[in-house]
Amino acid sequence: MRAKTETLAVFLFALLAACNGRAEMTVACPADAAPQVRLAAKEVARYLYLRTGARPVVASAAAEKATVALSLDPKLGPSRYALQSDGATVRIVGGDPAGVLYGAYRYAEKLGVRFYLHGDVIPDARLAQLPKVDETGAPLFSVRGIQPFHDFPEGPDGWNRDDYFAVLSQLAKLRMNFIGLHCYPEGGVGPEPLVWIGPTSDLDREGHVAFSYPAQWAHTGRDKMWGYAAMKTSDFCAGASQLFEKDDAGPDVQDFNGVGDLLRAVFAEARHLGIQTCVGTETPLTLPKAVQERLKAQGKNPADPAVVSDVYEGLFKRLATLCPVDYYWLWTPEDWTWSGNKPEQFAATASDIRSALAALDRLGKPFALATCGWVLGPQHDRAALDELLPKSSPMGCINREVGHAADEPFFANLSGRPKWVIPWMENDPSLVAPQPWVGRMRWDAADAVRLGCTGLLGIHWRTQQMAPNVSALASAAWEQPWLPASYPRTPSEPVKRTFGALGGSVAAFTAPVADTDTPAVYQTVRYGLSGYLLEVPNGRYAVTLKFNEPHYREAGKRVFGASIQGKKVIEKLDVFAKVGANHALDFTYDDIAVSDGKLRIDFESVVEFPCIAGLVISGTTAGVNQLP
Repeated sequence: MRAKTETLAVFLFALLAACNGRAEMTVACPADAAPQVRLAAKEVARYLYLRTGARPVVASAAAEKATVALSLDPKLGPSRYALQSDGATVRIVGGDPAGVLYGAYRYAEKLGVRFYLHGDVIPDARLAQLPKVDETGAPLFSVRGIQPFHDFPEGPDGWNRDDYFAVLSQLAKLRMNFIGLHCYPEGGVGPEPLVWIGPTSDLDREGHVAFSYPAQWAHTGRDKMWGYAAMKTSDFCAGASQLFEKDDAGPDVQDFNGVGDLLRAVFAEARHLGIQTCVGTETPLTLPKAVQERLKAQGKNPADPAVVSDVYEGLFKRLATLCPVDYYWLWTPEDWTWSGNKPEQFAATASDIRSALAALDRLGKPFALATCGWVLGPQHDRAALDELLPKSSPMGCINREVGHAADEPFFANLSGRPKWVIPWMENDPSLVAPQPWVGRMRWDAADAVRLGCTGLLGIHWRTQQMAPNVSALASAAWEQPWLPASYPRTPSEPVKRTFGALGGSVAAFTAPVADTDTPAVYQTVRYGLSGYLLEVPNGRYAVTLKFNEPHYREAGKRVFGASIQGKKVIEKLDVFAKVGANHALDFTYDDIAVSDGKLRIDFESVVEFPCIAGLVISGTTAGVNQLP
């Protein structure tokens, strides 16, 4: 009965086509069209066939005689498209080749096709007639995509070439244009073979490495991997053992040269589809032990920023030669999201970023540097990296609390640069459970618009289980019709400082402090703060700043300035140079006026981070002694 029904549907569609004056469907594509436009024509023909049973012809026929006609109109703008029924012809117009391809896939959705990361869903019932269309599409974010995370068997650790190609093809159908990957160089999960680390002297002309260190992705024979233990596939239950030919199952390649050749093919296919690519490691760069030993044997200090920059140059040159990428992103450390960071840790990250930028400059900037990570930046100021990076570098981060926190509000404090927000489409402690977070994906996407973000990406491991979440995030990157009229759509204001200390971290110690009757005050200091904003009654006050240098033992290591109510009171203070280590040093400033209920003290870093032990505010409020 089913076969007869489908045959009847094909007959009716052919009859309809004949009534419109043509015996077959034609997809018109310009003879000199770009590859993405030619692909769009083939895809439109394929989905027309799957939905109607009639086999269209792709030709350079006149547009007015075609069932579907593809064309370019740069006035639409990059990635944009327009779908329009014009009599018996459907016109798919793109602002660029990518826009035509997106328009083609959007038209397929109008035919009833649904796209997901794991594949297509085609309705069983055939169409009796083509739908009328009238739609324009413009992305809300210029960068839209996924960040499939390595380090678990559920994710891309096990992907081969065909798996990557399948995911890339689905990204284009979802109108996404980005895929980013993360690599652990060493530690409990690493070394992973995604990114090779070493100097240019260990590379050949093709970008293959002559010296490497052990690396691997997740596989069934691997022990001591977070959340998993080694297990033979023949011991799998519920019939799963029959899916494997041998007891060890894992990725096809795990060595650096094999993975490099794999990514060369994958990234080339991505560029063919208009998909940007990105790989990266955490900052500061972790040099594997074998690399450190090799550098030491060559008389080099692995801790020297110049040596680190040389290693970055080798890392970058290999990528640019073997498997070109569009971006290399440096991830802020994971510890920063759970336990905060010390000033010296941020200083190490800043030094590492400078080393990476210098290496890219020497290579002629074959790709762009970006930042990403577990947090946008250090705890004293999440937007602090904005002052360190060139404006061409995107800044991004995943949402905190494995996605249960909202988008990072400090995105609103960044301007003049790309900003990538990365919601969690699933969290890693729950990879064995369903995680249907469609509503959360929509909320994060709407919030990203308000924060002025230019990129919307999603972190995940699984593919088919993530079908609803990926679809929700992909569509939310283009339109958000579910938002109520009352939802605030105006851009968010920059995050305002709260009253109290403006950032920084606290350190306590027990060393004795000289030149004071209250040593306990100087045995706790705040590092790396930008100042204080204090709520006090209007009046006139004396402000005493209390300093101590508990860490450095030579001059020139910490130098900073200070202002009170916008007036500079200290130009360049070097506490050690003035009184030595662990000596109290106070400065008092009289007759400080407060007329708006706010007393502001600002610190300016010259060398390293400002450091203060305490402050004292005393004086008369306006209620007793009125300000003139």
